[in-house]
Amino acid sequence: MSLRKILCSLLLCSSTVAGAQGILELRLDGSEQGKSLPAFFAEMENKKNARFFFLPEWVESISFKENYKGKTLGEALDDLFLGTGISYLIMNPQEVILVKDPTQLLLRKSAIETAVRQHKKIEPIIFGEPGKSKKGQPVTISGRVIDSKTRTPLPRTNIQTSDGQYVTTDEEGKYKLSLAPGAHVLSFSFANYEDNVIDLQAYADGEINLEMQDIPIMLDEVVIQDTRELTTSGIGQIQLTMKGIKRAPAMLGEVDLIKQVQTLPGVTTAGEAATGFNVRGGSVDQNLILYDGMPIFNSSHVFGFFTAFNPEAIREVSFYKGGIPAEYGGRASSVLDIQSKDGDYKKWNGNAGIGMITSNLMINGPIHKDKTSVAASFRSTYSNWLIHSIHTDYADLSKSSVFFYDGTMKLTHLFSDRTKLSFTGYSSKDAFRLMGDSTYQWNNLQGSAKLDHQFSSTLGSEFVAGITKYGYSVVNSDYLTASKLSYQIITSEVKAGFHYQEGSHKINFGWQLLHYQFDPGTLTPNSPVSNARSITIDKQFSIENAFYAADSWSFNENIFVEGGVRLPVFVSFGPASINTYKSGEPRDPTNVVDTLRFRRGQPIKTYLGLEPRLSMRWMVDPTASVKLGYNRMYQFLHLVTNTTAVTPVDIWQPSGYYFKPQRADQISLGYFKDFVSKKKYGASAEVFYKAMNNILDFKDGAQLILNKHIETDLLQGKGWSYGVETSFSKNVGRITGSLNYTYSRSFRQIAGPTASESINGGKAYPANFDQPHIINLSWKYNLSRRYFFTGNWTYHTGRPVTIPLSAFQFENMSVAYYSGRNQYRIPDYHRLDIALVFEGNHKRKKRGEGTWVLSVYNVYGRKNPYTVFFKSSGSGIPQPYQLSIIGSALPSISYNFKF
Repeated sequence: MSLRKILCSLLLCSSTVAGAQGILELRLDGSEQGKSLPAFFAEMENKKNARFFFLPEWVESISFKENYKGKTLGEALDDLFLGTGISYLIMNPQEVILVKDPTQLLLRKSAIETAVRQHKKIEPIIFGEPGKSKKGQPVTISGRVIDSKTRTPLPRTNIQTSDGQYVTTDEEGKYKLSLAPGAHVLSFSFANYEDNVIDLQAYADGEINLEMQDIPIMLDEVVIQDTRELTTSGIGQIQLTMKGIKRAPAMLGEVDLIKQVQTLPGVTTAGEAATGFNVRGGSVDQNLILYDGMPIFNSSHVFGFFTAFNPEAIREVSFYKGGIPAEYGGRASSVLDIQSKDGDYKKWNGNAGIGMITSNLMINGPIHKDKTSVAASFRSTYSNWLIHSIHTDYADLSKSSVFFYDGTMKLTHLFSDRTKLSFTGYSSKDAFRLMGDSTYQWNNLQGSAKLDHQFSSTLGSEFVAGITKYGYSVVNSDYLTASKLSYQIITSEVKAGFHYQEGSHKINFGWQLLHYQFDPGTLTPNSPVSNARSITIDKQFSIENAFYAADSWSFNENIFVEGGVRLPVFVSFGPASINTYKSGEPRDPTNVVDTLRFRRGQPIKTYLGLEPRLSMRWMVDPTASVKLGYNRMYQFLHLVTNTTAVTPVDIWQPSGYYFKPQRADQISLGYFKDFVSKKKYGASAEVFYKAMNNILDFKDGAQLILNKHIETDLLQGKGWSYGVETSFSKNVGRITGSLNYTYSRSFRQIAGPTASESINGGKAYPANFDQPHIINLSWKYNLSRRYFFTGNWTYHTGRPVTIPLSAFQFENMSVAYYSGRNQYRIPDYHRLDIALVFEGNHKRKKRGEGTWVLSVYNVYGRKNPYTVFFKSSGSGIPQPYQLSIIGSALPSISYNFKF
């Protein structure tokens, strides 16, 4: 018979005497203070002819440490037994039986035995004393989890209690648990860190701050587990681990963060040489990329072949494609938040790597032990040999050149456990010349400071101030036409964020201010005899200001809600000269009627926005959840381009007199399920719909560079996208991996008042990056604890293109007749990549650790088309040609060493 049935039977048997005057109604006189409970029971049996039935080990540590004068014995026992699991039954007025529910004890015992078997360190902690807990009230355990070396917070650390309660730390590494008074076991786990187990006896509120060690876990068998919490994470939110990214196959051995993002459900790319990515039917400019809180406008090296971030300098990456938190804004589709590593506060160490086209070095360590640290990384290329070895039918590349570098330095100082100040500097530069006399150069430069301060256990803050500069130039060295085209954006930012926790509520609020200075383009002659004409486009100035507030809370054990609002304000201001055009006529340079002039600092146009954010999670059971998300995003900066991928000669156009800000409303709904013990398998299905307004597109034949009347070549309209994303993953065992399939569509419609102000006759057309079917398969096979075989296979539908259908002669000139916008598609894209990873030994005490990566990119040599172009065939019908960037298998080898 179960314990519950026994207790019910005893209660029924005792009901006939429950109302009689008994020993529990005895008023205490204060003489009990200081006596142990067994001694007091013995005294009552002698003086009051009462009888108490109990096991001595249950109560031997319990005593009357307070004076209970005037209270009944029943009230005193209720207080003493609070949090112990002990209760009592009345068999008759003078007989009391103590009972104890063993459930919690068994769970605690099982958790401790499991930790001992796995050789985990167990730390005992006691808060308060038995019997002193407040009746009917839980105790609150809170704290912060950080890296023991770098002192940086560990967000999304998993915390599980012996009774099955589960929470994760927030972005600051903080957590809060509400527990019944008594004994519990807390298990802390984080990917690639040693687990911490706390044997807790909690009879009062307390704080447990942990420093977790980044040490490989020694296993008796190969068991690799993906720690992503499929069912409990926010909708559309993904955390990427750098260890997993480094083990993935890479082109020419170069680890690429952005290309790994492109393998996620709902994410795709325009082609081989495109570091930019498209999320749920959005364009590449709709993705906010942050590096230590500062925006990055171009994240690529070498026209998109490589990412501009050294993976050795990155601590963590957060990706949001739905349910975007209110603290983020300014882009319409997604957020990629990259955080750089702090230096080690204990000792000096580093990483060095050499590959076929680049080498990199990172060193970090303490300047003042446990107080001040520095981390510095640098990466550069020697890839000219590769370009010279490529033979094509299109051009002679023997005189081409490629150069790039990127570097990061971070200085961090700990004033106390509550205050940390860090300075980050980042720089990257590219110089690229394929053929001819033109050299393309572009660069990113960033400097920022961040202050983290914890005012109290419930209120924390972060303050950021910084500046970024992005620019490019195109240098033409031909003697007669020598010129230099230059472009630049300077962004200054100040922001403050606060985090407040009260009970089950986590409240975030803050403010953000960005100042933009755009130099839209300058062309200057480069030689005394150059016939190039000097052209300068007026500078543009604007401010983006935003306030936000959000609250996340649990209604109960199964329902979690996060809601918030963001209030952006965007102002463009002078000096500026704005052309106005004839009313009712197409916007054309021939229709200019006046010019409005604005003095320095004078507002030109102001836009206000309201961005509600909401995400909900319903735990159907401990292994399954349903998630719902909605967010509205305003975007005040537009990427002006007539190419599909981001190129160095694209320009960014701020909202202003003629260009309204983009607005995107997205709703998503998903079901997420873990299967089998230890979450061995996971599956999810998520649907979304996104409506976009005021998106920008170009007229047919538009001239975008150095255009003083750019408003005449750009049009605004609406767009929409929808789709379903499915994923299946195997997370435990020798073979782990995932299979993702996405079906999505993305459309645009520009319907102006006249034909010249419409695109495709005002009818809807597929977006440049509309790819209905996307499949990504990735796997990792553990040959041993040190050797891994990994691979990726990707497929997506060919992207839309506009092609000439025929040609005719007009005044001895061949004129092409084109199809509607994006009515045809290039062939489908698919590619297989594989890699063999040899990791160094996993001993705890070692001088260094080396890793070899042998990889093959595009294993079966698929000639994936990047675009299709046409040449005259002499017959009047243009002849199509397919351009493939990578048309053969590319093997590579790289070596990385930790010291």
